[in-house]
Amino acid sequence: MTAVPEASLRITLAVCGFVLLVVWVTLRGLDTGLRRSGCAAPIRKSLLVRIGALLATWFLAVTAAAVSGAWLDPGSPRALGYIVPALLLSVVLWRAGWLRAAVQTMSPAAIPWLQTLRIGAGLTIIAAWASGLAPWGWAAPAAVGDVLVGLGAAAVAFLLGTGLTWSRTAAQVWNVFGLVEVAYVVMRGLLAAPGPQQRIFETPPNLLPAVFPFLYLPAFILPLTVVLHILSLQQLARLRSSPPAASGP
Repeated sequence: MTAVPEASLRITLAVCGFVLLVVWVTLRGLDTGLRRSGCAAPIRKSLLVRIGALLATWFLAVTAAAVSGAWLDPGSPRALGYIVPALLLSVVLWRAGWLRAAVQTMSPAAIPWLQTLRIGAGLTIIAAWASGLAPWGWAAPAAVGDVLVGLGAAAVAFLLGTGLTWSRTAAQVWNVFGLVEVAYVVMRGLLAAPGPQQRIFETPPNLLPAVFPFLYLPAFILPLTVVLHILSLQQLARLRSSPPAASGP
């Protein structure tokens, strides 16, 4: 097997720190929503412990598979190995009544503020390219798209905080743009990755979905950002009939 470039220790620590920050901020936001929804402390603690344990188990499993090189074989079913299970988990959480109740008690600006972390995802893609693990033809538009979504998240959160009548429409447009950007990044990335699905042959091939620590993007960040976009759209739709109220981040 051809030697695969490795990320420097500095980049590895930065990417792992970014992923852990995303998980921590998400759990903190969920805890705030559950408290505001009137969820009893024992139930709230139980839910957070279960979700935290599930995320920790998933994190360790993905890490072990990546470090062992399990996804470097072009014939390995990467999508079946972590993307599909992660998306299924996201669907389960999205349909959870307690989660929707918690989101409804949060400020409409809360989810966009969380999505500013997409800027970190864009920088991670650039780091993968700099490490020789992603082609520039994919990395450049993917990174720019993530950064634009992250910057747009800050602008949308600010607009929602002003209570302007058209701020919700702007937020809905931003959410749709974010979902389209995710779809583009995933499809273009898979087509440039080694395997039976590869249709775009660039140098170097896209190994981001296979190499530690960059595969945390499709395994963790991608499902999370999709769920957040959907939850935000649901929240905005339910608030459409009520008069907008100013709120802070």
